[in-house]
Amino acid sequence: MVEKQMIPENLHEIKERYGELSTVVRLSLELGMELNVDQVLEKIVQQIYDDLGFQIVSILLLDVEGTYLTIKASRGLDREIVESTRTKVGEGVAGWVAQKGEPLLVSDIEGDPRFRKVRSHGRYSSRSLICVPLLVGNRVIGVLNGNNRKRTGELSDHDLRLLSVYAAQASVSIERARLYRNLEIQADELSAAYNQLQALDKIKSDFITNVSHEFRTPVTIILGYLELLKGGLDDPDHVEKVTISMDAAYRLAKLVDDSTDILRLDSGTMPFAFRKINMGEFLVEMVHQHRAYSDSKGITLSLDVQEGLPEVSIDIGKIRKVFDKLVDNSLKFTPRDGYVKICCNIREEGFMTVAVEDSGPGISFGDRGRAFQRFEQGGDIMTSKPEGAGLGLPIAKAIVVRHGGRIWLDQHFTEGCRVLFSLPMAGLSDDGDDQTLG
Repeated sequence: MVEKQMIPENLHEIKERYGELSTVVRLSLELGMELNVDQVLEKIVQQIYDDLGFQIVSILLLDVEGTYLTIKASRGLDREIVESTRTKVGEGVAGWVAQKGEPLLVSDIEGDPRFRKVRSHGRYSSRSLICVPLLVGNRVIGVLNGNNRKRTGELSDHDLRLLSVYAAQASVSIERARLYRNLEIQADELSAAYNQLQALDKIKSDFITNVSHEFRTPVTIILGYLELLKGGLDDPDHVEKVTISMDAAYRLAKLVDDSTDILRLDSGTMPFAFRKINMGEFLVEMVHQHRAYSDSKGITLSLDVQEGLPEVSIDIGKIRKVFDKLVDNSLKFTPRDGYVKICCNIREEGFMTVAVEDSGPGISFGDRGRAFQRFEQGGDIMTSKPEGAGLGLPIAKAIVVRHGGRIWLDQHFTEGCRVLFSLPMAGLSDDGDDQTLG
C-alpha cells in the first residue's frame, strides 16, 4: 500500500524536474541566438514567471559605478515600483547579495534580523524570496529575484539551486549581449571618427593643394626675375645677395613640390606609368646629372652596376625622384674629399637592389628609427641647420612601396650612411607594355 502511494509522488516529482530541465534548456537555446540586452532580460523573467511559478520575478543590474541596483526587467510588479526602485549595494536583500556575491533564500523577510527594516508599504506582499547574484567570473553584474511560489508560497533549497542555474545562464547571455552592444557602439563611433578624419583629411589636402598652387606661381615669377637681375649685376656683393635669395626661393619651391607629392601619394591620386628599362643605363644617366654638383663640392661620385642585370618595370619619373632625393641627401651631408657611391645588383631572388652609400657623418643610432618619418631631419636643427623639410625619405619610401619594393637603412654600415631600396624585377607590368595606374 505504501509503495502504491509513493510511485505517483515520484512520478510527479520526476515530471516536475523534467519540466524544469526542459525550461532551462529551452531558455539556453533562445538566449544563445539573442544579442539585444533588453530582449535577453525580458525572455529570462518571462520564462521563469511562466514555467517556474514565481509570483514575482525581477532582474536588477548594477550601474556603471557599481553603487546602485535598478530593475531592468520584471513580472508581477507595478510600473511605479519598477521605475522608483533603486537599491544601494549592501542594503536590503538584493543589495546584500550583490555585495556578498552569494545566493540567498529568505523564508520570512520581516522575521529575518538582517532584513527586518525591509517593508513593502502595501505596494506588494512578499514574505519569502530567493535572490541569486548574476556573476561574470568573480564580478557581480546584478541579481535575479524570485518572490513567493504561486501555488504554495513557500520556497525551498531546490528552488534556490534551480534559480542559480538560471542566473548562471542569464549572466552569460547578458554579458554577451552587453559586449555585442558595446562593439556596435564602438563600431559606430569608429565609423563616425573615420568619416570625420576623411573629411578633415580632404580639407587638409585641399588646403595644402590650393596653397601649393598659389605658392608655385609667385615663386616661379620670383625665380625668373632673380635670374634676370643676377645676369645684369656686376657688384659681387649684390650677386651674392641675389644668389642667396634664389637659393631660398628654390628651397620654397621644393617644399611646395614635396608637400604636394606626399599628399597625392597618401590619397592615391598620384598616377604611375610603368615600363621596362635597363637599370644600368638609367643609373648612368642619373649619375651624370649629379656629376657637376658633386665635383663642385669636391666629392667623388661613382657607380658600380652588376653586369647582365635584367630589365625592371618602373615609373621612370618616380624612381628618378627617389634617386635624386637619396643622392642629394648624401651630397648634402658628405664633406669635401668624401665620396658617394651608387651600387646596383641582385641581393635577393626576384628583386633588384640599389644602394646609395656615402662617407658623411651618417645617421645616429637614436635617429635611425625615425629616418623615414615625415619632417624628421638628422642632426641638431638649431646648430647644423639642415636644409629641407624632412619629406625626402618619406616620399622615397612611399614611391618604392608603390612599386612593390622596400627601402631601408643598412644598420651595419658605420662609416657613413648607406640607404638601400629594392624593386621587383617582374615589376607591376609583366607584358612589357606601358601601364598607367592612378
